Amino acid sequence: MNHHPAARLTHAATLILAALPLLALAACFRPSPPVHFYVLAEPPVRAVPADVMGNPPGVSPRVGPRVGILPITLPGYLQRPQMVVRQGDSVDIRREDYHRWGEELGTGMARVLSVSMTNNLADIQGVVMPLRIGAPVDLRVQVEARRFEGSPEGEVYLEALWSVQKEGQALREGHFLSHRRAGPGMASLVETQSALLEELGAELAAGVRAVTVSGEPGV
Repeated sequence: MNHHPAARLTHAATLILAALPLLALAACFRPSPPVHFYVLAEPPVRAVPADVMGNPPGVSPRVGPRVGILPITLPGYLQRPQMVVRQGDSVDIRREDYHRWGEELGTGMARVLSVSMTNNLADIQGVVMPLRIGAPVDLRVQVEARRFEGSPEGEVYLEALWSVQKEGQALREGHFLSHRRAGPGMASLVETQSALLEELGAELAAGVRAVTVSGEPGV
C-alpha cells in the first residue's frame, strides 16, 4: 500500500468529493419550520337584559336596523395569506412565510366587526353581518383599511375610512385611527389586532346609531 503523504491527501480529497452529493441530498430533505396559522378573535357576544330593550311583557321584540358589511378593501401588501410585520412607521415591511392567516384577512375582519357592532347595537336590536348576495339589509357599511399591521412587542396600527350607506348614498362617514402595544409573539400581535377591530366596530356602531336615531329617510 502506498503511504506517501501525497497519496493519502489525494485519497481523502476523493472521499470528500464523493460525499458532497450525499450531503447536498441530505440538505434537500431537511424539514422546514412548521407553518403557524392564526385567526382574528371575536369579542364575546354581549347579552342585553329584556328590560333594557324596553319590550312590554308578551310583546315581540322590536327588530332594529339590519346592517350588512361590504367586502373590506385592503392595501395590496396585505392581500396575501402571509402575515406582514412592520416596525412603527418604518417603510420596511416583512412577510412572515411561516406565520399565516387561517382565513382571508378581509373575511376575518368583517367577521369580528359584525360581532362588535352587534354588541354595541344590542339595545336597539341592531343586527350586523357580512353582506351576502340577496340578503335584505337596511344599511350598508363600507370599510377601506389603510393600515393594519405592527410587530410583536411593538405598536400595532389600524387605520380605516368608513361610511354608513343607504342605497349607495353615504349617510355618515368617518376616519378611524388607533394603535396599541402588542406583547411578545405573533399570537399577541393577532390578539392586539383583534382588539383594534373591536374599537373600530364600536365607532361603526355609533355611526349606524346616529343614522337610525336621527330618522334618516328610509331607515
